[in-house]
Amino acid sequence: MIRVASVIGAAAVSVMMLCATAGATSAHRSPVPASVLRAYVAQVEKVRLPVDALLEGTDPIIEAFNDHQLTPAQASLEMNNLEERFAGYVLAMQEIMPPNTALVRANKPYAYTYYLEDNYLSTLASDLNEGDFDNLPNTQDQQRLDIIVWRTQMELLARGDGVKLPADIQQAGRGEIAPSPSGS
Repeated sequence: MIRVASVIGAAAVSVMMLCATAGATSAHRSPVPASVLRAYVAQVEKVRLPVDALLEGTDPIIEAFNDHQLTPAQASLEMNNLEERFAGYVLAMQEIMPPNTALVRANKPYAYTYYLEDNYLSTLASDLNEGDFDNLPNTQDQQRLDIIVWRTQMELLARGDGVKLPADIQQAGRGEIAPSPSGS
């Protein structure tokens, strides 16, 4: 609980710093030019949207495993294949280099969530084969918080220049973060 509180505190400071930066620049203007923000969001969307679709594939694997339609080895292999595809998106996210310091600050923790998810998927693939899920990292709270902070920062930056963000960004951090092998 203390860790979550300190993470929330750090996130609040980050958002307040972004607000202060935005306010110092202009009461109505974002510290990020609209064209730069749009280009950054387009780059992120090229990774986010396929990742969301890819991660939809975790639940069917877990359900088939739980229903004994897949052996532990088969479920592990399918999850490992999914994780390997996901790893390509981790690289794609790390290649995004925003040209603006406000976007760099926003992107860094968001991009890190891809590492956390890749670690979770890799461990899940291994644990499916072993049938023991005690090794799964508990990173869901950190991922959700980083994603919510990123989404909030994007909204603040967009509002400063009247940029309309894609609707799917409004859902970032609100859904399932880590697929549960127990189905809950």
